[in-house]
Amino acid sequence: MKTKRGTCNIAKKRIWINLQLVNKPMECLEYVITHELVHLIEKNHTNRFHALVEEFYPTWKEARKLLSQMPLDYLEKDNNKEDKGI
Repeated sequence: MKTKRGTCNIAKKRIWINLQLVNKPMECLEYVITHELVHLIEKNHTNRFHALVEEFYPTWKEARKLLSQMPLDYLEKDNNKEDKGI
């Protein structure tokens, strides 16, 4: 996976994590894993989704900010309708 940090196929109940995250601080990986797992509970980025991320990983905003300052190589937007990725 070169285009996203992580993705979740809700129908198949599978998540994929970009291997480049191993070179980032642990909290970045924890945030992406939490984000993708929450998609198995709440499909879209609703208020409930963000509340669940907050419940499972209270420092997610700091981790997301840190990750945004350290982009992955080849990070591009991909509008695949089957997968919900970040």
